[in-house]
Amino acid sequence: MIMDCKKVSNTLPFKGPNIYNATAYVQDHTLINRGITTLGGSTVPQCVMSNNKYEAQERAIMGGVYFVASYLTPILLIPLYNKHFLKNKGITKSLEGLGKKIIQVPKKYLTPDGDLKEGLRKTAEMFDKKSGNNECQKAFEEIYNRYNDDAKLKKDLLSVHEKVLITDYITTAGMWSLIPWIATESTEYRTKRRDFSAGFKLKNGKQKSQEELRKSKNKKILWNVLFCVIPGILFGKTVTKGLSTKITKEINQNADIFKKGFNKILTKIGQNPSNFDYMSGTNMSKTIYAAIWVLSSFPAKIISSRDKNERKDRTLRDVGLFTMFFGGDFLINNIAGRTADKIFGTKIMESGGENLNFFQKFKLKLRNFRKLEHATDMTPEILKKTKSIGAGLYWFSLLTNTALIGFALPKFLNKFLRYNIKKEGNEANISMYQPNMPSMKKFLNN
Repeated sequence: MIMDCKKVSNTLPFKGPNIYNATAYVQDHTLINRGITTLGGSTVPQCVMSNNKYEAQERAIMGGVYFVASYLTPILLIPLYNKHFLKNKGITKSLEGLGKKIIQVPKKYLTPDGDLKEGLRKTAEMFDKKSGNNECQKAFEEIYNRYNDDAKLKKDLLSVHEKVLITDYITTAGMWSLIPWIATESTEYRTKRRDFSAGFKLKNGKQKSQEELRKSKNKKILWNVLFCVIPGILFGKTVTKGLSTKITKEINQNADIFKKGFNKILTKIGQNPSNFDYMSGTNMSKTIYAAIWVLSSFPAKIISSRDKNERKDRTLRDVGLFTMFFGGDFLINNIAGRTADKIFGTKIMESGGENLNFFQKFKLKLRNFRKLEHATDMTPEILKKTKSIGAGLYWFSLLTNTALIGFALPKFLNKFLRYNIKKEGNEANISMYQPNMPSMKKFLNN
């Protein structure tokens, strides 16, 4: 039986509705969610947990520049990319007007089986509801009637999306790759040391010649540029191909292993087009964010490391951050949400049917808070309780995950760094005093 929940659609938890709306907004916008985690987890606490003031200053610089590059510049740059590419493709006639809002039509309507006309109507309704007129609907109708061809309009819109994605990818990856250089160069300028700042008080820096440093830096910068540009182009074109390819249930078994793998990737993209949407036209999805992190930002950090200790630290730190950011929230939300549903009778987790096994249930995600008020599978009382408890658990998991990133991770890394430096010192001492007895080192280590 489907129950009517319209009468409580505006009955939000807490004394003011802004808290629940803020929760829904943060859940929808990856960059906002990431911003909270970055400032509260990987910037402020990790500055406090630094080994010395130089490392703390470096992490503060990186965190500050990262925040601006990741959360403020997209608000300024993405709208410019959107309307300029739309005009260059001929979809819109000018840089002004509501026609530029067509970029926010979800990608599921641009796939071969997507209903583009329906997507245009729903997107226009969303904007016209806020403005109280039908101007956006008229702008979209003008574009649709001018094309008079769904397939051609889909193709052109996907082309614009591809250009925006590639441009945004390269811009974002480039800024992220530049951040470690800004921080480390500032430390070198102040201290005249070129090794990992976290170990300044733990060991003496071993300096390289200026010529060695110049050649090494030039190679690193070249590799950083390549890791920004090439993955950006390949990723953007792969997403477009996946969205524009009609999904087939069977993959050619006669194809080689690489073609099979690529076809599976294209199929996965086609089955999940919403994973590549930009919320509000400016906020990249978690999938895009993860791709930039893994394909470009992570390699750039490893390449720009000053010594092997920093390379190890960045490897473990980024793997830990990535795991906790994309898995920590999910794990805590899953456990807390399922527990709350069982104890309080709420429906915080997505419904996957009654015949799911343990692992299938564990894959279920939190309901989207933006869509929760339109749910029709619960009574008004359960809906209200679900919204209240669900919002509370969301912030609990976000802050818990942030604390683990901010304090537990650097505490482990600091111990690991001290162990490595102590080990290096012991090995250096053995090498100094027993240069002609390689078997002695092996004996002492046993």
